[in-house]
Parts: sequence; C-alpha cells; structure tokens
Amino acid sequence: MQDSTPPGTSDISPLQKLWEEEYENSSTPFDIEEPDAWIAALAKSGKIHGKVLDAGCGLGRNSLCLAELGCNVLGVDISAHAIERARQKASSKNNSARFLQADLCQLSGYENHFDAVVDIGCFHSLDQPNRAAYAAALHRYCSEGAAIYLRAFRWAYPGGSSASALIEQDIRTAFSTNGWAVRELIEREIELCISETTKSITSCWFAEMSYEPSALKSDPSYQAIFTEIDRWQRKSL
Repeated sequence: MQDSTPPGTSDISPLQKLWEEEYENSSTPFDIEEPDAWIAALAKSGKIHGKVLDAGCGLGRNSLCLAELGCNVLGVDISAHAIERARQKASSKNNSARFLQADLCQLSGYENHFDAVVDIGCFHSLDQPNRAAYAAALHRYCSEGAAIYLRAFRWAYPGGSSASALIEQDIRTAFSTNGWAVRELIEREIELCISETTKSITSCWFAEMSYEPSALKSDPSYQAIFTEIDRWQRKSL
C-alpha cells in the first residue's frame, strides 16, 4: 500500500514549484533508469541495509534498486509529479519501494525509524539556512547507528559560478552540529548525464556520516546545558 500524497494546492514553496516544473517535463535529465553506481555498490556490499530513506528520490531510480536488493525503502520528494511517476515505475516493475510527497524537514511518524539515508542531489539543492534544519531532521528520523550516504555537486548546479560553490565546511558544519559524525568526505569528478546524447564532467562531494548521540555535544546550545549543570553542582557543594 502506497503512502498517500498530500492534496495539491496553489500555495506551494518556491523550491517545490521549481521541482514540479522540472518533473512535469517528460524530457528531464533526471529521468534515468540506471541507479547511482555508488549507491548500488554500497547496498551490494551490505553497508546500506534495513529501513532506508531515499531523500530527494526524484523518479525513484535508487529506491527501486535498493528495494530489489532487499531494503525496505521509502522514497521522499517535494515534487508531486516526481512521486506520481516513481509510483508508476514501481507498479510496473512490481517493486516494493514506497513513495511519499513531502517536505523532508517536516515528516511525521518516522522518528527513530531509518537505518540508512541516501541523498543523491538533495542537500546541494537547499539554501544555506535550510541545510542545518535538514541535517537535524534526518537525525530525528534515524535510529542510533544509522548512516547517511550523500553525494552533492561541488557547485549548486553543474557549471555554476564560484558564488554557488558548496565547500567542504558547508557539509561538515550542517551535519556535525546536528548529531552526525562525518566519517568520510572526499571530492571526485563524475560523468553527468545531461540528456540522452549529452554528458558532462562535474565535481562532486561524496560523504558518509554516522548517527552518534555524542556528536550533539559539539552543538554550543547542548554544551551550554552541561555548563549550567556544572555551575549548579558547584553551588550545591
């Protein structure tokens, strides 16, 4: 049984409007059948397993692959058009992946639920103020010991200007202050499919983060709590 999509309204966010227009187009470059090779390899090695959140799933190529490999997958995307098309693909393939149209920062009913998150292109589409909120939301949705596997463009969009660059510290700051320990973060060039006949080389970040409650102690507000406790204890002596 598929998760229900919230009723559409004309009052949608600029981010949703952008992606609705993108996925309404039948010739979008994001309509790729093959899964991301990195994600498929991680799943085949057993690193991605159990209950998996495909964050910003688009048309579902990675969700479908992970479900075929035995994962219990929920693909979430802000675009209702993308989710409708992903569900059609799952139905035609008799695939168990489920899909939900939602804002990833506002999911309900999934607290402490997922064993892993895959993010191929979601984080880099967020503006600076929303990145930390996104990382914190993923922490709420995941169980202890969970991991995030993230790939993000070095640029906000391939060929973007230096003003739109996503630097290493952007990733580290967003996640390390919101309950995640950054285990690996490397930059690599990949071949990006722009259309059926056009490909481009672009630079991407590949990151692996693990859920660790102790990582929250790096958050200044969290540390302030312990400072206050220490002050209270000293007064009690």
